[in-house]
Amino acid sequence: MEETIRVLLVDDSADLASVAARLLARESDRFDVSTETEPSAVVDRVTSKSVDCLVCDYGMPGMDGLDVLRAVRERWPDLPFILFTGKGSEEIASAAISAGATDYVQKGTATDSYALLANRIEQAVMKRRSSRRAARLEALRDVARDVNGKLIRADDEAAAERAACEHLVATDPYTVAWIGAADDDGSTAIRTAVGEPVDAVDHGREPVRRAIATREPAVGTDPGHAGPETVAAVPLDADEDRYGLLVAGAAEPDAIDGVELDFLAELGEDVASALKRLRIRAELSESEAKYRRLIEQNLVGVYLIQDGEFEYVNPRLAETFGYSQETLLTELTPYDVVIEADHDTLRRNLEHRETGDVDDLRYTLRGTRKDGTEIEFEVHGGRIDYRGEPAVMGTLLDVTERRRQQRELEQSRAEYRALFEEFPDAVFVRTPGEFFQNVSDTAVDRLGYDREELLSMKPPDIDPNVDPADETDRLDALSTDGTIRFDTVHEARSGEQIPVEVNSTLIPYRGEEAILSTARDISDRVDREAELRRQHDRMEEIASVVSHDLRNPLNVAAGRIETARMACDCAHDDLEGASNALDRMNQLIDDLLTLTDRREVELSPVSLRTVIDRSWGNVATDDATLHHEVGGTIRADGSRLEQVFENLFRNSVEHGPTGSRAESGGTPESSIPRDDGEAGGSAEHGLTSGRSASGDASDSSDLTITVGRLPDGFYVADDGRGIPADEREQVFESGYSTAQDGTGLGLAIVRDVIEAHGWEISVTSGPEGGARFEITGVERLA
Repeated sequence: MEETIRVLLVDDSADLASVAARLLARESDRFDVSTETEPSAVVDRVTSKSVDCLVCDYGMPGMDGLDVLRAVRERWPDLPFILFTGKGSEEIASAAISAGATDYVQKGTATDSYALLANRIEQAVMKRRSSRRAARLEALRDVARDVNGKLIRADDEAAAERAACEHLVATDPYTVAWIGAADDDGSTAIRTAVGEPVDAVDHGREPVRRAIATREPAVGTDPGHAGPETVAAVPLDADEDRYGLLVAGAAEPDAIDGVELDFLAELGEDVASALKRLRIRAELSESEAKYRRLIEQNLVGVYLIQDGEFEYVNPRLAETFGYSQETLLTELTPYDVVIEADHDTLRRNLEHRETGDVDDLRYTLRGTRKDGTEIEFEVHGGRIDYRGEPAVMGTLLDVTERRRQQRELEQSRAEYRALFEEFPDAVFVRTPGEFFQNVSDTAVDRLGYDREELLSMKPPDIDPNVDPADETDRLDALSTDGTIRFDTVHEARSGEQIPVEVNSTLIPYRGEEAILSTARDISDRVDREAELRRQHDRMEEIASVVSHDLRNPLNVAAGRIETARMACDCAHDDLEGASNALDRMNQLIDDLLTLTDRREVELSPVSLRTVIDRSWGNVATDDATLHHEVGGTIRADGSRLEQVFENLFRNSVEHGPTGSRAESGGTPESSIPRDDGEAGGSAEHGLTSGRSASGDASDSSDLTITVGRLPDGFYVADDGRGIPADEREQVFESGYSTAQDGTGLGLAIVRDVIEAHGWEISVTSGPEGGARFEITGVERLA
């Protein structure tokens, strides 16, 4: 907003003055035009009312425009004065300019003369304001230097406060200045005051109250109170310490602008720093020994420099640079411990201190320790008198580690932000019961809301399953365990229900405890689980039919075969073949029931050697040999683990040196003829009966089965025909078999049991051929 230009228009004709004022005001919204019809009253009007430009008619009775100009110039040499007359001449214009008029404008019959007049007024006022502002800035710099010089040389707080107040009152536009204590409730107690009677100043004025409440400089104009019309208040704060309040008043309204307030704020900082320094010095001056002990034991470095030499350093400063105090005081200068690139900064700041200039009161330098390592340190200092000469005393703080931590923190924040935004799951941050404080891009994209919309929401807005009881329980669990996991659904803007797995944990966030939650889209998993449930239900239906509807007829058939054996003299081989076929059908039923058994595994410590021995005893191994190399204890379901070993042993025996596995690639329920013309043994049917595997189908007299140890598991290998590479992925499929009498379920059962334990199984070939099944991911206890 542009500043108002206050114009006083002087004309002995009230009508002409009124018309001229209206026409002039129409030329610019910035003009605030007032009129005066009595030329002799102009000086009083300018004195009582702030005027930026005076526009005066020439031909007036008793006192013409030039007389008014001379009277004004005696009091205000630089006030813009424009002679505006309809009876002008070159002689009058020349006389006006010679007498100090800013400009001369002749009235015309058209309004163009008012446009010209408005332009001349604006130019004159802007020129004066610019000149005054430049002069004011230079004057304020001089005041600041003078005040700081006296602050540094002040012997006590009262002297520093009085020096600051006296300099203010001696500087236009200030008429009163005081420094006092200020309480948070807005009350004040004056310690030092200079200028007009302090009782004319209302201590409770709005700027004072605002400065106390906000701890920021404040200014206000209130002509309704006694005393100064414009008041500025500046808190005297140094670091986190408060040393009172500096209040300055000016007689004119709006006299304290932004430039003045900045000057007062800077002066307040200087006064506060001086009061802090003087208070510390006063407290330490009670005892030289106490002062010395305090300095010597200080946790920051303390120095005294005079004429570019160390006059004193405390042990902490010596330790910072790795030298002894004696070496620093007798052999080195400040420039010897500061790197060459920072010498100019050091020299400039030392000169500022010695002359009383407090610019760059706090600054950072880089130095070199005795061992050659580079460090960073902050320097605080000020001018003191030492042995009758100016010196610089201050503190030095090694900030190398702090700066390193700051850099690491900035890097960590950048990495956190990158992780937060690039994490594939949706991420939410919130405080308990409050709105989301942060959300990731994934959350925005998935839910279809703008980021601002999500930040105005709470969990129930996107989770239709949330109720207050759930929220309370989850918060309790978080407080107890520090982390929780649960499945729910998130509802997108479109209404789509998205299944998610939510993991939440407590974290510190922006100075308070917050909840960090990641939401993983588990739509695919939910679909897979639903499909698996459907498949399992179908398997259970099949198993029910097989178990209940087939087993009874099979038992009847077995009974009749046995009756036939006893009642007739029919061929024994025919009855034996029929009996074997019934046994295989019963075994198929057992395998199907095992395959559809979805009970959870019950883990407990299990002796691996005991399980292997028991499993070997449960399998018809013919003349095969077991080579046992493992022992120890693992966490497993013992009975289910026995099924694994039994089926793997049986698979090796049935596909021994003369088995059918290596003859050709198998297909579901296929059979490879043996050399003797009989069908090969079951590929993976997992029989549990005590008879020989598949009767006489295989010859295992030369077969060796080895159970060996792996770093994170074990293996079962044989030296038989092996499994062709192109069939190894298929052998674990349900129904896959290379033998006519195989069920194709044995290795599928092995796979299911292994995966139920959270392990992995793979098949390869052994060093000398044969098949090798490797089970990994096993937790070994001993």
